[in-house]
Amino acid sequence: MTSINAEIHRRERLFAANGVNHINQYQKKYKLGEVTEPLPHLFLISDEFAELKQEQPDFMSALVSTARTGRSLGIHLILATQKPAGVVNDQIWSNSRFKIALKVADRQDSNEMLHTPDAAEITQTGRAYLQVGNNEVYELFQSAWSGADYQPDKDDQGIEDQTIYAINALGQYDILNDDLSGLEDVEDIRQVPSELDAIVHHLHDLTQTLKPLARPWLPPLAIRVYSQDLRPSAFQDLWQQSTGSLKALIGLVDLPSQQDQRIIYHDFETEGNLILYAAPGMGKSTFLQNLIMDLTRQNTPELLHCYLFDFGTNGLLPLRSLPHVADSFMMEDSEKITKFILRMKTEMATRKKRFSQYGVSNIKLYRQLSGEQLPEIMIMIDSYDGIKEAETGEALEAMIQTLSRDGGSLGINVVITAGRTGVIKSALQANFKTRISLKMTDNNDTRNIMGRHDYTMEDIPGRGLILVNKPEVFQTALPARGEDSVAMLQALQEEAEEMAAAWTGPRPNRIPVVPEKLSLEDFMAKPSVQEAIQDDQLPLGLDTVEVKSVGIALKQLTHMLVMSDNEENLSFTFKSLIIVSNALSSQTIKTLLLDMDGTLEEYQQKVNTYLSDKETILKLIQQVKIEIEKRKQDNRWIHWLILIPSIEQLIQDNGFNQDEFIEVYEEASKVGIHFVIGGYYNFINTNISILAKYLKNHSRIALISMKLSSQNIFDKVYNSKEQRLLHDETYLYYKNESIKLKLVSE
Repeated sequence: MTSINAEIHRRERLFAANGVNHINQYQKKYKLGEVTEPLPHLFLISDEFAELKQEQPDFMSALVSTARTGRSLGIHLILATQKPAGVVNDQIWSNSRFKIALKVADRQDSNEMLHTPDAAEITQTGRAYLQVGNNEVYELFQSAWSGADYQPDKDDQGIEDQTIYAINALGQYDILNDDLSGLEDVEDIRQVPSELDAIVHHLHDLTQTLKPLARPWLPPLAIRVYSQDLRPSAFQDLWQQSTGSLKALIGLVDLPSQQDQRIIYHDFETEGNLILYAAPGMGKSTFLQNLIMDLTRQNTPELLHCYLFDFGTNGLLPLRSLPHVADSFMMEDSEKITKFILRMKTEMATRKKRFSQYGVSNIKLYRQLSGEQLPEIMIMIDSYDGIKEAETGEALEAMIQTLSRDGGSLGINVVITAGRTGVIKSALQANFKTRISLKMTDNNDTRNIMGRHDYTMEDIPGRGLILVNKPEVFQTALPARGEDSVAMLQALQEEAEEMAAAWTGPRPNRIPVVPEKLSLEDFMAKPSVQEAIQDDQLPLGLDTVEVKSVGIALKQLTHMLVMSDNEENLSFTFKSLIIVSNALSSQTIKTLLLDMDGTLEEYQQKVNTYLSDKETILKLIQQVKIEIEKRKQDNRWIHWLILIPSIEQLIQDNGFNQDEFIEVYEEASKVGIHFVIGGYYNFINTNISILAKYLKNHSRIALISMKLSSQNIFDKVYNSKEQRLLHDETYLYYKNESIKLKLVSE
């Protein structure tokens, strides 16, 4: 109906432009060559009109009204029904000047149609009455039969019609016999086309020689629309256009009111965030795939960074190899999601500060004034329904709320897909200018999303509604060519890998993740660790947030306390220190292990000096005292790292002089001799010995291999969600701050 109305408006514009008000006048001008665009009569034909009226009553009423107003425009209506009573209303009767009645069921139907019973008396097939107006013309006629065999040479064969007819009282012909003449001459039986088939074929051949006319309505949208057909340029050509674009191709939209089908885009620069709703299997992931691929084809990784959250069926996994993708996230990636939140907080603060320096409020102005190509950030979340199940779901929701509200001007845009409207809070929905709906499980949901419309959503993946002044039907573009889903995904991966191979410039930094087990080889291979060693630092482990080396400069290292509430963590911390220090050059540091209880005997080959005998250990302390005096006279010395895993064993030895040890302890760090003393937290915190109290009150550097909230020796920030440390994790307390570390394993 929308297309018909559009055709009416088109014809009205043509008539007005050429100063006519009737189609006959226009066609006369066309024949005289005064107008160039042909305008044929348009016939709207409805067979089984009763069925149409029953199924689409509103459409039928509008159709009849259109035929009335469109008569002078050359738009005509032909309706056919078996029984007019109760079907044809007054409006139809008043606008139907011509009536044709073939044989009807009874006199009542004939009276309804012609106001006479004549049509009920018809006996011959194809015989009919024609009535024009109020019996201005009333004729009995024989309608043509188009089902006869088409025999173009029939007249040349001399075949005579030998059918015998009887004329009844009404002047009608009744057949008395069948014409069987000519059968004796038939050699074989063959199928021949009907006259209707021949006419249709002839008209088809004839129209091939004519210029196609504008159709009142376009064909239905294709089920498969490829983005390469809508934007044929290759990514290599688009990347050379240094400006890039955020005008993302969505698909093909049908605009019957404008008699047009056109490409539909979403411009993130002007239209902001986007949200898509769709039932399972209706194309949420494909929609995102197409959006991402179109944006990455237009923008180099210098201009666009993407973060992909896949909480659905892994639809975004094929895109991970794109050089634009900073990282991808699954529901169980709690660590990465937490770090993403921290990164976005930092990124927003950094961009706000940069913008304020130039006195601008958005990224476009910043680029113009600063000359810096600050990249756009696209955050894509597939199946937002699953965010509630993620361990970090609440924090991520809060971050998405902030990003969608404040990120637009900073060059950060959010795209979300969801299967149900209820999963997204109203406060979050308010931050999305554009909402799109594919087919939903409940059709009422589509109206809640898009507003009032008259469309029935088809069960076609990718088919949906988008707002173009009003809701219109569109078909999502497919991101790559392929006969089926498998072939399409393969083509998608190949193009992503091709982009990755073609791009040699800088890429977005991935979210760093601490490995499940940190080997010495991997640890030493990290650039941050090598930089730390070159700067004469003692690397202790990896920061679990930035995944970079954390250590202490040997010049700033005094002594270190290691404490834990369990034996496994305490022992592992010392093992890690031994492994790392052993990997360092012996010209930089020497390690001495005072293992009074022998628990670390297996590591004696990894240290420079291993002592387990108590008497020897006590003598070593005296030797250290002598070494201190030597070093005071000569500044050229190598750092010593003296590891004492058990303070309990040391204090409980009757020959151990605590006061003397404290004296040595205070002087040793001044000349590069560093004690690393370990013990259980309860012992250090509650023991009344002089050394225990001294370490508790004077330690400024510590490795705390237990929950920070479970101790009160060092400053802490209360965290109700703090998790118990794994055996290869610890906190470094240094300069009144605590940093969580991942320790090196064998």
